[in-house]
Amino acid sequence: MAPTPNEQQLQRVQQLFVLHAAQVRGFIVALMPDLSQVDDVLQETFLTVTAKAEVYDSSRDFIAWACGIARFKVMEVGRRMTNRQCRPLSDEVLDALAASEPAPTNDEAKLQVLNGCLEALGPQARRIVELCYQQAHKPAEVAKRMEWTADSVYVALSRARLALRRCIERKLGSEGAS
Repeated sequence: MAPTPNEQQLQRVQQLFVLHAAQVRGFIVALMPDLSQVDDVLQETFLTVTAKAEVYDSSRDFIAWACGIARFKVMEVGRRMTNRQCRPLSDEVLDALAASEPAPTNDEAKLQVLNGCLEALGPQARRIVELCYQQAHKPAEVAKRMEWTADSVYVALSRARLALRRCIERKLGSEGAS
């Protein structure tokens, strides 16, 4: 018995997800400070992609569609976390990053822009970003390590995110203008 058109669409979408899972996971990693939650968000993204398989328009870029769903899953995680936990980037920053989501052929250039912006941060701001987003330490832990108050860490982290967003927007804007 041949699969129905709906079953064919479901299989196609699931195959595309498996094919591009590493790219979707990389997108999630870039947005999630707590790497222990990345696989859970990836799984939730897969379940949502599967549930929405019938509405996927094959003329659209699959990776962009799946990453859009992943972005909403990351935002859901952020809303469930308390202020004391190291949360994902704010919804506004996630929106800005998603809006500038690179075409698959442009990923390396975008990573270079992000890395350049991280390097442009002051040493303390860079260290706070590294501790919170790359090593998944909570702000209270970062405060102890740096001998700061937790409030100082929150303020410094907020300023670092703003500086990164402005730097990325400036560099991507100048690329688009050339």
